[in-house]
Amino acid sequence: MGFFLPAGFCQMPDRYRLNSFYLGVITAALALPCSADYLLWSNSEIQYLHGANYNDPFNPNDVSQSIITITNTHGWTYGRNFFFMDTLFTESGQTSQTNLYGEAYSTFSLSKISGLDLSFGIFKDFGVTGGINLGENMNSSQSGFRAWLYGVTLDFNLPGFSYFNIDFLRQRVTEPDDIGTSWQITPVWQLPFEIAGSKWSFEGFADFIGEKGDRAARQALAQPQLRLDIGDLWGNSSHLYLGIEYQYWHNKYGIKGLHDNVPQALLLWKF
Repeated sequence: MGFFLPAGFCQMPDRYRLNSFYLGVITAALALPCSADYLLWSNSEIQYLHGANYNDPFNPNDVSQSIITITNTHGWTYGRNFFFMDTLFTESGQTSQTNLYGEAYSTFSLSKISGLDLSFGIFKDFGVTGGINLGENMNSSQSGFRAWLYGVTLDFNLPGFSYFNIDFLRQRVTEPDDIGTSWQITPVWQLPFEIAGSKWSFEGFADFIGEKGDRAARQALAQPQLRLDIGDLWGNSSHLYLGIEYQYWHNKYGIKGLHDNVPQALLLWKF
């Protein structure tokens, strides 16, 4: 993903290394749009989400939390990169805590690398993808979540969609415990549309993750968003959005029987 590690990084404690990673993600997300001359295009967002009935392991209470998400997607000569970082603040339902979670992926376009037009029919391009998922509870000394992913990506050319991609990945979870490898299928989409002159977008992703023996159950996580471009109402389009995100998580964290069905208020700034 283009992250550069300082000398001695590998000798740092795990907790310090992870926090350094998140600091790097934040810095890159804010700096790339204005300083990376190699970019062909770049989109960054800051999202605020709030929900009131999340479920957590070993907790009978509904949990209320706010989430601040920073994302950046950018294209370059041979493909595209994507990363996001969530900062989750617990407000009620359990002991107050702050959690960090981030993902970073790089997709290399086979069309761009080969110089050939590989599109046909509804298929736009083919890519090779690698990524990393990292999580940390800032109020716990326990090692955070680590997962490594690799596989292929299909880009589709579907009518009306700005993009529709599907990742077919192998996922290996190595911390807090090495629980093995499984598959992951992730469609990602954006569908803009208009209603009575107002600009809307239906977009999001879904993760379908296989079981890992008896250590983690099969999961399905979907986070579709419906966005209204409220900035366009006063002539400043494509920046300020108001909407809703729905989180559906079947077997949350791979725990069989733990599910989320949470509507979340969404406020978003795109730059």
